[in-house]
This record gives sequence, structure tokens and C-alpha cells, in this order.
Amino acid sequence: MNTRRVNRPLQCAQKGFTLVELMVTVALVAIVTSIAMPSWSSLIASNRIRSAVNDWTQSFYFARSEAVRQKISITICTSSNGTTCTDSSYEMGWIVKTGLSTDDNGVILQDTLPQRGVTLTPTATTARAITISPNGLPISSFAGASVTAQEYPVKNTSITKQIIIARTGRIKIY
Repeated sequence: MNTRRVNRPLQCAQKGFTLVELMVTVALVAIVTSIAMPSWSSLIASNRIRSAVNDWTQSFYFARSEAVRQKISITICTSSNGTTCTDSSYEMGWIVKTGLSTDDNGVILQDTLPQRGVTLTPTATTARAITISPNGLPISSFAGASVTAQEYPVKNTSITKQIIIARTGRIKIY
């Protein structure tokens, strides 16, 4: 038996990409990224603000429920050190404690860490320390207050949220 070798034309299997294909792909990725980046930044800022507003709102409702449950006054106040009420904004952190804001011997029920990339600014000095009485309402001298949440540094004012605390202790977020 005679075996003959059949000559086949060399078939070049293409491996990899050409330089032109690679450059076109990189250019398309760059264009899509530049279009998506502003919305991504807004999304991150919006989520940070929403998270900070939710944290503060939950702390307020926690203070309210503990005041009714324990039948004592509970205060939510700004705190930059996590142990006492301080004259700062809420982005430095806040605490929920028993007693009034001026009581140094109150028990700390909750300590919230500083918020990153968000400012939580009370619009009135009464909002720096809100004391809830045992009936679940803010103390009698409370005239209503609000806390404004926005990104830091401010790039887009349209994603600002405002927490409004009514005299009845109800919260509305705008």
C-alpha cells in the first residue's frame, strides 16, 4: 500500500486581535465610560444621602419607642465623640441617650458613627438635641425642626433631602 502525502494549503488560524480592533474596542469602552460616569456619581451620592437619612430617621424612631417603653425622657443629639452631646452637626455622628442632653450620667442606647460624603445639618439649634418625653412627643419647648442632608462637597443640589420633625413627633422626608 502506497501512502501518499496530500499537500494541503496552509491554513492560518487567526489568534488574537489586530491592533486596529483593539484600538476600536478601547475607544468604545472610553466613550461609554465617559457617558456613564456622571450618572454613576449621582447614584452614589443619592445612595449615601438616602442611607444617612434612613439612619437618622431610624435613630429618631428608636428614641421615641424607647421613651414610651421605658417611661423616661430619651434624647437624640449630635455627638462628635460618641459619649456626650456636642455642638456639632449630625455628619460627625449622633447618640441616643437617656435623660436630657445636658445630663452627663445618661445611659447611651445607640451611638452612630460619622457619615462619609454627606452633611446632615440641623436648620435650627433645637434640632441638635431633640428630647422625647415618655408620652412619645418631643418636649414642650420643641417648636418643630428639620435636618438637611446633602452630599459633601456639594456638586448637585437636586439630590438634597430634608427631614422635617413635626411637633407630634412624626417625620416627613422631602
